[in-house]
Amino acid sequence: MRILIISSQLNFRQQVQAACLGVTEENVSVRTAETIGQALELAVQFEAEIIFMDLTRNVEAGMIAIKQLANVSNRLVVVSIDKLSTEFMTRSVRAGAREVLSQPVQEDEVREIVKKAGPLLNNHSTAQPARTGKAIMFFSSKGGVGKTTLATNLAISLQNRLGGKQVALIDANTQAPNISPMLDLRPERWLRDAIAEYKRLDGELLAELMTVHPKSGLHVLAHSTDNPLGLDFSEDQLSKILLVSKGSFEWTIVDTFPLLSSLNLSMMDLCDEIFLVTEAVVPSLRSAKYNLEVLKKAGFNENKLRVIINRYSSFKGNVEPELVQETLAWPITAVIPYDMSATISANNGEPVVLDFPNSKISYGVQKLTDLVLGVETNMNDFEESFLQKNFRIAKQLLGI
Repeated sequence: MRILIISSQLNFRQQVQAACLGVTEENVSVRTAETIGQALELAVQFEAEIIFMDLTRNVEAGMIAIKQLANVSNRLVVVSIDKLSTEFMTRSVRAGAREVLSQPVQEDEVREIVKKAGPLLNNHSTAQPARTGKAIMFFSSKGGVGKTTLATNLAISLQNRLGGKQVALIDANTQAPNISPMLDLRPERWLRDAIAEYKRLDGELLAELMTVHPKSGLHVLAHSTDNPLGLDFSEDQLSKILLVSKGSFEWTIVDTFPLLSSLNLSMMDLCDEIFLVTEAVVPSLRSAKYNLEVLKKAGFNENKLRVIINRYSSFKGNVEPELVQETLAWPITAVIPYDMSATISANNGEPVVLDFPNSKISYGVQKLTDLVLGVETNMNDFEESFLQKNFRIAKQLLGI
């Protein structure tokens, strides 16, 4: 019997795991996940038959995930929360949960659920759903560090590598959206339309609400600067959009607004990786260090939360990446060099990886793309000589 335990709380995972492994009547195999985003993929890979979900930290995203996880004939979904209520039980059952586990966890209760599940699961044939895609979220609580530029260009780079309808870009910066002008798009449908239709949203409707970038084929769910959403909408709306996108696209890239809010935390739960963008300057590093401390307490670790230094330039007096890593006490995943090409491209409404493919920043984005796809990069560290720099600038000016 394959059992998956989902919780940001280590105690919950350990207690349920110990109880499950104590069931001698069944041959039990257990896996654990700290976030819902990790669990959605692991449930498919592991072909989980029983799923214990702790929704203490994120009820709304959890309710959406229950529907997806319970949509398998040979699977039993068990939900739990620190403060159990009749409303929670009713919503969980309607979403597809078949058992409710109280907290603190009682071993006898867990074992009883596992024992009851055996005959029930054996009466159904295996029917696993299609694998869901992966999502990457770009975040920083300090504005102006270039996360939108990186999110947009990584999405374009992935689209160029993979082709077809495999990559989506969602502008979830509900306060200062910039993806649409950065790609010179003229959308007819917006994020607000997806929000309005979120209850009936599926892959087909989401595709209709997206705008296709003509030069790359990237699917973009843009947000209009003329009609900001503000913060008066619920977490489950954006969570639903993200889950539908993960079910429709191989990769979903999400840009966010610079605020460490419950809304962003709920999306972080559903994303496979979080790219925290900073710069090698003191104000940005102070903000990044605070973000890391908060997110670490929230249960995010180095396997999911990655730090990217953007706009780095090597000159006397600047903070070197090694010192940044020491200051943040967190590994540095990538260093993206400073390049004025990014500014020119933004003013042109073009992604820099298409506008200046031979630029330093494009090189950095390509290396980041290799890392995301898990392929070995064939590019060495970019150290330009004086002649190389002038040759590159000449090529850009001549358009070759």
